[in-house]
Amino acid sequence: MLRFPRLAALLLVSALLGGCASHWQDIFVSYSDQMAPLRNQLLLGHAAEALPAVRESTQGDDSYVLDRLEQGRIAWLAGQDTGSKQAFTAADSRLEWEDNQAQYRLSQGLGQAGSLLTNDQSMAYLTPDYERTMLHHYLALNYLQRGDADGALVEVRRANQVQERALKARAGELNKAREKGAEATTEREMRQMMSHGAPDLDRLIGQVKNGFQNAYTFYFSGVLYEAAGDLNDAWVDYQRGYQIAPDNQSLQDALLRLARLRGSADEIRETEKKVGRKAPPLAKDQGQLVVLFEDGLIPARRELFLPLPIATSRGDFRTFTVAIPYYDNRASQTGPLVVSVGKRIEQTSELVRLEALAAKDLQERLPGMLTRQALRLVAKEQLRHTAAKEGGDVGNILVGIFNILSERADTRSWLTLPALASSWQGMLPAGEVQLTLGAGGAQRQVPLTIHKGHTTLVWVQRLGAGLTTRVMPL
Repeated sequence: MLRFPRLAALLLVSALLGGCASHWQDIFVSYSDQMAPLRNQLLLGHAAEALPAVRESTQGDDSYVLDRLEQGRIAWLAGQDTGSKQAFTAADSRLEWEDNQAQYRLSQGLGQAGSLLTNDQSMAYLTPDYERTMLHHYLALNYLQRGDADGALVEVRRANQVQERALKARAGELNKAREKGAEATTEREMRQMMSHGAPDLDRLIGQVKNGFQNAYTFYFSGVLYEAAGDLNDAWVDYQRGYQIAPDNQSLQDALLRLARLRGSADEIRETEKKVGRKAPPLAKDQGQLVVLFEDGLIPARRELFLPLPIATSRGDFRTFTVAIPYYDNRASQTGPLVVSVGKRIEQTSELVRLEALAAKDLQERLPGMLTRQALRLVAKEQLRHTAAKEGGDVGNILVGIFNILSERADTRSWLTLPALASSWQGMLPAGEVQLTLGAGGAQRQVPLTIHKGHTTLVWVQRLGAGLTTRVMPL
């Protein structure tokens, strides 16, 4: 006879142990699917309408930081600057708290253990370093929009510190991910399964060496340092950006200009040799215009369901279905922004494909994901075996259904980030100018004032057929 109370408790405990998921749908619905209606609103240019659809969560919820990142970015796109800054600040404060709490790290470990009965999506969200960098990047933009250049400089320093720490810690973290316990044979089988069934991430990753170094933020910080008169720090960050994106025209121009400003003949010669062209003479009675262009939305992870035959303790084989996150390997349809001033027609050049950083980050996390997936198969099979003993055929069927429904890939990532960022910078005569911006079928006229010896920053985002702009004098 089936003992319903005990079987029900078994299923309830398995769900609750799944990291105490903030949202029950995380156990049964992929994050990418949950976010699809909101992203569609953004692509139609309806940022204000998308904002109320951001998931509700409170501090301590597993998704709190991710929800605040999404909220902050959408509010920024909607022109709700106060709400954007509040959301980003909340995410930043929570991440700082998490970094300093040993107890929180312990709870993450318990959540990871519990997720073996559900899926990785029910674990606490571990914010990737490229997302942390962009958090500080957008906080800097928030400060600039409010006229607080000092606050913006603090945030770009913090953004660069994230990248520096990640670079130092990378080797150790990758080794830990590979060494976590799992049956070597099971994990090897899962890797082979992935190689046959999932697209190779290398095509989308391209030439990206890691999942966190971001020439966009290095260039942005260099612009802010230069505008503040700190040529040494500007030089350092332009150099860092150039190492990652040597073909970017803005970084090349910035290095040549700063070599002139810094006044060292040897430095000018070395920079000219590296860039491959002469440094132009310093402009007089002119100001600098910098255009930062963010295009599209970063792609969402998809779920791949694959059969995996595993030998049981009795020596026979059972076929299990496992869910693996992946990117479909198609780069976003993006292009340069055309920048027209008078008779001058220019275009932006690429700084970073955030979609490539996201794909690289997933590639680096996959060993740990596969390890947990191997352990999860064992745990779920033990749960099913216990339920079958306790509840007979009905118990076996119920837990089998639960195991199938709760098998979801972890598709969580900051899904309102742009796919690509590019830049253009040029010197213009001081005075009133009419800036014409165009990308695809989207076009916008932006009147602005160029101030002698100063920089004017224009931030541009394309979503669907529309361009959003912000003008920030530095």
